[in-house]
Amino acid sequence: MKVDKNICSGNLNLIDNKKINRILRKSIKYNYSQYTTPKGLEELRKEISKFLEKQNIIASYKNIFITNGSQQSINLIVDALNIKKILIEQPTYSGALKIFKNKNMDILGININENGIDLSCLEKIIVENKIKLIYVVPTFNNPTGFSWTKENRKQFLDIINKYDVIVIEDDPYSLLNFTEEKYESLYSLNNGKNIVYLGTFSKYISPALNVGFIVCNTDLINKIYNLKYSYDLCSPLFNQVFVLNYLKKYDLYKIIKKKIPIYLNYKNQMVEELKKKFNKIELTDSKGGIFILAKIENNNTIYDENSYFINTENNNYFRVNILYSSKSKNAK
Repeated sequence: MKVDKNICSGNLNLIDNKKINRILRKSIKYNYSQYTTPKGLEELRKEISKFLEKQNIIASYKNIFITNGSQQSINLIVDALNIKKILIEQPTYSGALKIFKNKNMDILGININENGIDLSCLEKIIVENKIKLIYVVPTFNNPTGFSWTKENRKQFLDIINKYDVIVIEDDPYSLLNFTEEKYESLYSLNNGKNIVYLGTFSKYISPALNVGFIVCNTDLINKIYNLKYSYDLCSPLFNQVFVLNYLKKYDLYKIIKKKIPIYLNYKNQMVEELKKKFNKIELTDSKGGIFILAKIENNNTIYDENSYFINTENNNYFRVNILYSSKSKNAK
């Protein structure tokens, strides 16, 4: 399968070379003679606060922390919270699972389906295992593309509030929505209580920038600050300025909205190709994002690390990136 020329490493790349050059010319004029704060450039955090407000996520720039992408965000949060047991969706984002395993955390799993997390056993798992930390991607889960319903989200929040559980809400794909449904973040629905929200511009602007952010309460911000200082002092100022100038110059929401029909077409083409290639294949119905989870019997043709599950017994599953359709008109 061929790759669209505007796609890099399976991520959305929504800026063309002309936009890049314009932003670069503007960014290069910035003063780079000193370090910035570990929290990140204040002007960028204020711009992100405005950006989030359009998603009904109300957060002061003082509660926003800039990171080198979602991987660093997860590392910082887990180290700051210092909780050794975690409950995760099954399947889940492989990068997060690798972090939890590398830190020798006690990892428990809970199944998800097209409506969301399995609420039938959530409370029992929390109580019996004394769970205090949960990691989820509720909007367009990686690798299934599933998105929790509003009712599922509300019931989930009722339970975690009851037991005062902290939830890491990873949200890298929510703007790429193939439906008319409005998926409100857990952070917004719960007014920020017990939720640590993660965002990234790697998926929407460019993966090469590797700029992400955390939204959380002041106490956790202070802990993350000290850790970030010891990790790498601060995130690269040039990358932060690039994102700042991009957000000021372009309306990212309008750009993504315009691209959605294109990527939905990619998804449909990919589904069509997979069904032709495999006689018996099960595919998740992706509501958005860039992934589909596939299952075939007696898989001996496709290698996948199955790093989306706690164990590796699910070797009939593999993740498919919808952007790699060979029928794309823009493919090269």
